[in-house]
Amino acid sequence: MLSGQQEDKVVDDLCLGCLCEAMSDCNRTFSCVGDDCGLFMITKPYWEDAGRHVIAKDNSSSPGAFQRCVVDPFCAAATVESYMKTYSKDCNENGAVDCEDFFALHFLGAGCEGDINQASPDGLDKLRVCQEEVAKIRSGN
Repeated sequence: MLSGQQEDKVVDDLCLGCLCEAMSDCNRTFSCVGDDCGLFMITKPYWEDAGRHVIAKDNSSSPGAFQRCVVDPFCAAATVESYMKTYSKDCNENGAVDCEDFFALHFLGAGCEGDINQASPDGLDKLRVCQEEVAKIRSGN
């Protein structure tokens, strides 16, 4: 990563990693189940809303560009980052836009319509456990 890139990101790498864990256990062999694809379980409308990212030398209008992007970890992460930059919102109204808000945006969509505690309790639990583990590592415990 180039110096300064992390500061420009809306979703820090640790949150992105926890989003990945919450969505698919970061299973790199995961392709598509129904409309959800890749490490982050991205749908085609989500990919389109995020700006139709593509892998190097691909074209967003070519057949399969969506699938090729969202199964690639870097392209998928860029898609999530763009989506969050566009739709960033304090979904849980705690006064800060944080990783739980990004999870809600990712799972519920741009309007955060619905109750993330009911819509994806397992995913939210995975996210929280991951965040707790990261906090322990950061504190040296």
